[in-house]
Amino acid sequence: MVGRQGRGAVLLVTDRPASAAHQDTAKGLGAETVGLDEFKANLLDSDPSIVFDIDLRRVDNIRKLKGSLARRGRGCRIFLVDPNSRLTVVHANVLGADSLLPRPATVAEMNAALHKHFGIKTVGLDDEALMQSIDAGVAALDQSFACLTADAQLDTDSIIDASGRIADAVSGLGFDDWLATVKGYHIGTFQHCMLVTGVAATFGSKLGMAKRDVVRLTVAGLLHDIGKAAVPIEILDKPSALTDVEMAVLRQHPVTGFDYLTARSSVATDAVGSVRHHHEYLDGSGYPDGLVASEIGDLTRIITICDIYAALIERRSYKEPKSPTQSMMILHAMAQAGKVETSLVRELGRIMVPKGA
Repeated sequence: MVGRQGRGAVLLVTDRPASAAHQDTAKGLGAETVGLDEFKANLLDSDPSIVFDIDLRRVDNIRKLKGSLARRGRGCRIFLVDPNSRLTVVHANVLGADSLLPRPATVAEMNAALHKHFGIKTVGLDDEALMQSIDAGVAALDQSFACLTADAQLDTDSIIDASGRIADAVSGLGFDDWLATVKGYHIGTFQHCMLVTGVAATFGSKLGMAKRDVVRLTVAGLLHDIGKAAVPIEILDKPSALTDVEMAVLRQHPVTGFDYLTARSSVATDAVGSVRHHHEYLDGSGYPDGLVASEIGDLTRIITICDIYAALIERRSYKEPKSPTQSMMILHAMAQAGKVETSLVRELGRIMVPKGA
């Protein structure tokens, strides 16, 4: 359980009609709900933290907030935004956002953002190690994407170092804390890469792999989508279905990532191979090379199911997140269809959906 000491009062400001969902959210945050029309500057006298669940595409909403938020205290300002709308992200930052969360966010994600802002520790958990590992992972991703774009040499040592930190944090703290924290602070392609990394690190640790093998698997998870650095942002962030032409562009990312890492890094050969082949299926129906079971390595098989699981549990503009149980049901169906390895799916299910959960 996480204490609320040190973070002060919390307000939940919304322009939406009162609902049971908002009442539950306010209760989980220990917050008072305030309608946007009732939100005035004097409510800042107690220096509260504020969660804003409002439509930032409306100019009149922005105007209402600008005057009231002119004064700044130590309270945390959290804005729930549409991750596919750059305009709402810009407006939130202009209004002084300390944290942006994709709408709809969970109470756990909002609490995680508040805890980070105030440096509140979770009883029994080393929150600092968790945040340092995530920061290291995001920095490594940022560096790797920038290096691919510039066709510059990748600092492989920093990728391995970040992966080691992530493996240690996930092994010590568990995937649930990793999941809640990553979902709370990172949106889009980086979030997906971090989720795959966390799933891979958890899988390797729980399976009892040697530390060096867990780190190698974590490196593969961190870099598996590096080729997306070359995919136009309007394709990556498109909220609707891709056209055939756009899909063809997107499907080049495994080859792009593989070619770059082969030429510009000293990443382990099997990890680089998983970058190219994480969309291959055992029955030969995957891409880019249409490989069959005998041609797909063990590390790639693991990254493939970690990638699918992460995609299923994350929220995207066109779908709600699946539960761990729902996600594993889909993976089991894929295994029965001969697309992914049954034994690996069984082990992942044992880890992500423990018996009796």
